[in-house]
Amino acid sequence: MEASLWKNRSFLLLWSAQMTANIGDQFYGFALLWYLLQATKSGTALSLLVIPEMVAGLLFLLVGGVLADRYSPRLLMVGSDMARIVVAISVGIMAAMGIEQFSFFLLAQFLLGIFSSLFQPARTVALKAVVPLEQLSRANAILDTMFRTIRILAPMTIGLLAATVPLSTLFFVNAGSYLVSVFFLYAIKGSLQPSRSSFSGIKMTPAQYVRDIGTGIGELKRNHLLLLILLFSNIGFIVWMICWNVGFPFLAEGMAQGDGSILALLIGCYGIGNLLGSLYMAQAVYTRHMFVVILGWSFQAVGFLLLTLGTEIHWLAYFAAAIAGIGGPLNGIPSLTAIQTKASDNNMGKIFSINMLMFTFFSMVSSILGAVWLGKWPVEQLFLGSGLFLAVTCIVGFILERKMNRKQEQYSPQPHSF
Repeated sequence: MEASLWKNRSFLLLWSAQMTANIGDQFYGFALLWYLLQATKSGTALSLLVIPEMVAGLLFLLVGGVLADRYSPRLLMVGSDMARIVVAISVGIMAAMGIEQFSFFLLAQFLLGIFSSLFQPARTVALKAVVPLEQLSRANAILDTMFRTIRILAPMTIGLLAATVPLSTLFFVNAGSYLVSVFFLYAIKGSLQPSRSSFSGIKMTPAQYVRDIGTGIGELKRNHLLLLILLFSNIGFIVWMICWNVGFPFLAEGMAQGDGSILALLIGCYGIGNLLGSLYMAQAVYTRHMFVVILGWSFQAVGFLLLTLGTEIHWLAYFAAAIAGIGGPLNGIPSLTAIQTKASDNNMGKIFSINMLMFTFFSMVSSILGAVWLGKWPVEQLFLGSGLFLAVTCIVGFILERKMNRKQEQYSPQPHSF
C-alpha cells in the first residue's frame, strides 16, 4: 500500500509541499517565541500571542470549509501560501529592525490565522481527492510522520543556527519555504478539480454560505459518534496550548538561563515522541477512533505530570517531553481519518472546519486562562494542574467510549480491534 502511495504523483506533490512549508513553520514558530520572550519576559504576553490567530479561525474557518467543498482546493492552497509569504517577510523585516511593538506581531498572527483557515480545509479535501479511500489512514500517517520528523530535526538545527545568525533570518526562511510549497501545489492538476455535481449553477451569496454551513452542522448533529470523537480530540487543548506556549519556554529558561538551545532540545524531544507515535499509527489497524484519541491524551497526561520535576532533574524533562509527544499522533490521525471516512464528500470541508473551530475555541480558552491566571503560576504547578486535568478527561472518555462500544457491538458484533 505504501509503495503505491509513493507512485501517486499528486500525493507526492502534496507531501512535498507540506514538507517544505512545515520546515519553514518550525523556523517561524521558534523565532517568534524566543524573540518575544527575550523582549517581554512575560508569560501573559506569550499567552496573548496566539489569540489573534484563534479569532481569525473563529471568523473564517467555516468560510474556508464552504470554499473547499465548492472550489478547487489546489488554487485555495496556492493563494493562501502566497499571502503567508508576504506576512512572513514583513515579520522578518520588523525583527531585523529590532522593533518590539507587540501590536504588530498580534496583527501578523491574525493575518496568518485567516490564510490558514482557508488552507487547512482545502488540504483535507485535497488529500481525499488524490488518495483512494482505503489508503487514507496510511496517507494521513505518512503526512503526520513527515511533520513529526521535521519537528525533531528542525528545532535542533534551529538551536545551532540561532546562535550564529540574527533571529530575523529564520522568518525569511519561512517565506522561502512557502514559495517552494506554491510551486509543488500548482503542479497538481486535474485530480484536484472541485466536484460540481451538487453545486453546479448555484450562485454564492451570504445566504447560500449560511445554508451550506447549516448542512454541515446538520450532518454532524446526526452523526453522534463523529461528534463525540471530535469533542474529545479537542477538549485537551484547554491545557495543552498554555503548556506549549508558556510552560515549555519557561521550563527551558529555568533549566538554563537565557540559553535558547534548551528550548530547542525540549521541542526536539517532544518531536521524537511525536515521531514514535506517528510511526506506530502508520502500521496500526483500528476501528475505535475515540479509544485511540483518549489513549493519546493519556500519554500527554503522564508526560505533563513528569515535567513537574523537570527543573530539578533535567534528563527527566527531556524524557517527559518525549512521553507527552507520543500522544499527539494518537490524537490527531484518528480524528482526521474519522472526518474523511465518516463525513459525506459534500460536507467534509465544513465538518473539518467545525473540528478546527472546536480546537480554536478550546485553545482560546487556554490562552485566556494563561493570560489572566495560569500563565502566572510557577511552571511546575502549571504542568501538574494540566496533567491532572488530562487524566480526569481520559477517565471520563474511556468510560463513555466503553459504553458506546458495547452498545455498538449489541447491534453489529465485530472482531475485537482498538
